[in-house]
Amino acid sequence: MHFLHIASNLFSFRKSISVKSRAAVMKKYREPLSIEYIDVPEPRGEAVVVRIAGAGVCHSDLHLWRGELEGFPAPLPMVLGHENSGVVYARGEEVPDEFKEGTPVLVFGGWYDAEDEFTLSGDWQIARRAAWPGIVRYNGGYSEYMYVPSSRFLVPAHGIEDLAAASVLTDAGLTPYRAVRRLKPYVSPDDYVAVVGLGGLGIFGAQYVKSMLAARAIMVDVRDEALEMASRIVKLEGSDLVLNAGKVDVVQEVMKATGGRGVRAVVDFVGSAKTLETYLKVMDTKGVYVIVGLHSAVGPPIPIQAMVTREIAVMGSLWGNIKELYEVADLARRDAIRYREVVRKIGLEDVMTAFEKLERGEVSGRLVIAF
Repeated sequence: MHFLHIASNLFSFRKSISVKSRAAVMKKYREPLSIEYIDVPEPRGEAVVVRIAGAGVCHSDLHLWRGELEGFPAPLPMVLGHENSGVVYARGEEVPDEFKEGTPVLVFGGWYDAEDEFTLSGDWQIARRAAWPGIVRYNGGYSEYMYVPSSRFLVPAHGIEDLAAASVLTDAGLTPYRAVRRLKPYVSPDDYVAVVGLGGLGIFGAQYVKSMLAARAIMVDVRDEALEMASRIVKLEGSDLVLNAGKVDVVQEVMKATGGRGVRAVVDFVGSAKTLETYLKVMDTKGVYVIVGLHSAVGPPIPIQAMVTREIAVMGSLWGNIKELYEVADLARRDAIRYREVVRKIGLEDVMTAFEKLERGEVSGRLVIAF
């Protein structure tokens, strides 16, 4: 990520709208978030203010709070929360009626403040001058109201049930959609795809492997409760496999299930040195390994000989773009993905308890702050 040109005086020229917003404010690393009222900038031009319905508690927020993403969030104090849904509360004079007051919306989080070759091609989330809410410059959705600098960052949510739960579509649903979609040129229906890590993102990832790729799925986690939840939500077939990597030799089990060939693809939602070292061993020839998780800053030694002689590819996948979020929203609207079953709702005052549970690995699915 390239977060540059952070302006600490961003809000100096905006006045407040008539309401104050109750929010969980991060002031220092590893200190409890402060529940207090903040001023919300008045929307001018193409800006809007969204009354938040739901804000997902992402593992990335925990990394930010612990100070593990050096220099972010910035500037402090900051309201975290990049996974949001809600209703348009107020809008600037340039906002079209498509986003008039009362419109239910999903808030795309890949904001940016300068065009470049990536934004021009539609991949706003990898812009060189990112301005992600709750991470860079702008307050996020751990707040009753949220300022959004442009209505182009909104996706209409008409017809989507449970707007608060639908907040997870903007990250937990979107990020694996992009990652799995990138595998379409490489994976055939008779191939195996391993989904490593069945947290909030991984459960969506496994759904996409079955629905988008029509491939055979191998779902892996070290928590029985996560495996049980995924087994209830994902439509599995007899050839699919569910493995607890803490209880079995996962390499042996995968190779046995695939007849010694290995998997065509791995989607790694953990992204640790250990997961890469383990699951690179089960890659078939012309296999593709997609890293989504950010558990480790660096990985294990690369098996250069195997990667070259068997043409194994490793790629990263970051979030998703606005077009892909429109597609995910459509899937949710048609009940083609199960998102409500992934969510457990909490109150704003429960956010620190949520962080503690994330730290201990006790969260299955996604916790969502519901307003």
